[in-house]
Amino acid sequence: MISRIASFHNYQSVSNDLMRQQVKLQDNQDQLATGKRVLTSGDDPVASIYIQNFSQQDKQLDQYIDSITLARNRQTRAEIAIDDAEQLTDSAKRKTMEMINGSLSDDDRSAHRQDLKGLYDNFMNLVNAKDESGNFLFAGTQSSKQPFYRDGAGSVRYAGDSYHRTAQVAPAVEVQTSDPGDEVFMEIENPFGDYQPEYELQSGSLLLLSSATNSNNADISDYAVTFNVDTNGQTQYELMQNGAVVSTGMYDPQDGVQFGTLTMRFEGEMLDGDTIALERQETFNVFDAFKRGIDLSHESIFDASATAELHQVTEQFSAAFQHLNKTRSEVGTRLTTLDRQESMHRDFKLVLNRSLGTMEDLDYSTAVIEMNENLLALQASQQAFSKAKDLTLFNYI
Repeated sequence: MISRIASFHNYQSVSNDLMRQQVKLQDNQDQLATGKRVLTSGDDPVASIYIQNFSQQDKQLDQYIDSITLARNRQTRAEIAIDDAEQLTDSAKRKTMEMINGSLSDDDRSAHRQDLKGLYDNFMNLVNAKDESGNFLFAGTQSSKQPFYRDGAGSVRYAGDSYHRTAQVAPAVEVQTSDPGDEVFMEIENPFGDYQPEYELQSGSLLLLSSATNSNNADISDYAVTFNVDTNGQTQYELMQNGAVVSTGMYDPQDGVQFGTLTMRFEGEMLDGDTIALERQETFNVFDAFKRGIDLSHESIFDASATAELHQVTEQFSAAFQHLNKTRSEVGTRLTTLDRQESMHRDFKLVLNRSLGTMEDLDYSTAVIEMNENLLALQASQQAFSKAKDLTLFNYI
């Protein structure tokens, strides 16, 4: 009986071996093409888990870096706007000081008034500045709404909110990326303490309020102090609270005027009948300082009350400058935090990429040798299969 030497089982076995060799060679070619040792989890199950974790962390770091870039752009734009606002405030202070000069003519004061109006208009443009995305910088979280506008009376109103925008720049780190406009421009500490003065001075008086403080926050009364100078040059004061006289006595420049928790100090030369009214106000806004300065520029240079109030406006501009400078410093601190956090992220990315490389990067020399070995094995298998598949006893009859 004649039977074939190459059975179906042997044929199938050799065929499967050929396919395995082809798959190995294809894997070698894919590795050389991509430069990666691990292409599927089957190549190295343990390494593939680490590679996936490393890749996820790397993508998360990229998201944080993008968030830092957006936050930095916004804060840089805000820092520039605040710096410009500082310079305008300082210029307004100097213009107001020049208007106090008693040697100015009406035309000179009018020219200073026009300059102050120009500074005010530029200031209004700055407080409504936008970032590169078209969002208002000083509107709090209402970034699409113009924060500041003038009403019919010329006073400035705030349409934003008092909240801060933040950006997450690390798993447990959030950085403030905005300052609400009311906090920056409308809540400036009163340079006189707890009260704003209103002057009713005699012609030629040089009296100014130096400070007025009250440790009792619940006391919201209005006060007024009047000075009387007798023929002997002795000065007495009369203090009124909500229109009623509550204290009188000799005025001592060293002690000022004290009543309960209220302490007032003055400077300059006072005249008989000088009166200063005090209204409780712990903060002020810089817009009112601009508006008040412009309004007072219409008054006569010989009006002692107007001159005293110009001194007051000067002090407010000085306080606003310091407040803006402090705010700009805080923005600078945030920018430093963003730069430091980005540097940390980029350093960590280098570590991750180095670790990732040890897991998945291909050793080309080893891969080429392995591919050549698999290629030779495939060729040998192909030759063996070619001969074995046609081998029968008929070849030897």
